[in-house]
Amino acid sequence: MADTRLSRSRRLMQLTVLGAALCALGLSMGSRAQAAESAAKPAAQAASTPAVQLNLESASLTDLPGSPSRVRIDQALGVHAIKQRDGYVVLDNAELLKTYVYAYSRQAVNYTGILTPNTEMIQPPAPVQATAKEKQQVDAMIAFDKAHPRLRIDVDDIALDAYAPQGKYYPIDNRLFIHGAGYYFDNSPYHYTYDHPESFRHLACTDAAVMKTLNDAIANYQHFHMSIFATVLGADAKTQTLHLRVNEVQLRDALGQVLIDQKVE
Repeated sequence: MADTRLSRSRRLMQLTVLGAALCALGLSMGSRAQAAESAAKPAAQAASTPAVQLNLESASLTDLPGSPSRVRIDQALGVHAIKQRDGYVVLDNAELLKTYVYAYSRQAVNYTGILTPNTEMIQPPAPVQATAKEKQQVDAMIAFDKAHPRLRIDVDDIALDAYAPQGKYYPIDNRLFIHGAGYYFDNSPYHYTYDHPESFRHLACTDAAVMKTLNDAIANYQHFHMSIFATVLGADAKTQTLHLRVNEVQLRDALGQVLIDQKVE
């Protein structure tokens, strides 16, 4: 007579193997069905969605997939892209800063250095080779820069410290005006510095109405805008530095109204 324990054990093993096979078959059929359904969806969507035509001639105005940094650079190139306010050139992007460095320093123009985006990624971006059109745009910007040495830099999120009654000024205790400090628009070697900016770390004010506005704003942790007006003194090819002399600063509120206008003495 056969051992019933062994028979039961074999029967359980057979049932277990059969169950596993059925489960695998079910999973395989389910996966195939899901794959077929997933494949059908893009096809149906593609059939219902009209094809998008991309005009490469106006690529500088188009957010091209996969190359947002190149589009941003293209938008900053050319004299037409340079903004001016009240006779001052608005220095507001890395490409313009780089062309100013080349305009006021004796060095050959590195078009690749101007066009290649600078990121904080560990792996540096691939160098961008300039086209003939881009070289013409950069050259035109450099010629424009040489004829326009007066710059305006708009800065946001300015915090003021409490009023100093003994000196009758509002101190700016931050990194905005430090002699020798380099200021950047990206993490490239190109930067600008201020020549003797220390006097603008104290914003003089004796107007009672303005002081009330500023004191209330400071008490409520509100920040301000500032416009910095400067003149190009020159540039250093070794350090890729544009040297500026600050002539005037304007502290503004959220609506753009000038609260303090301080000029160099």
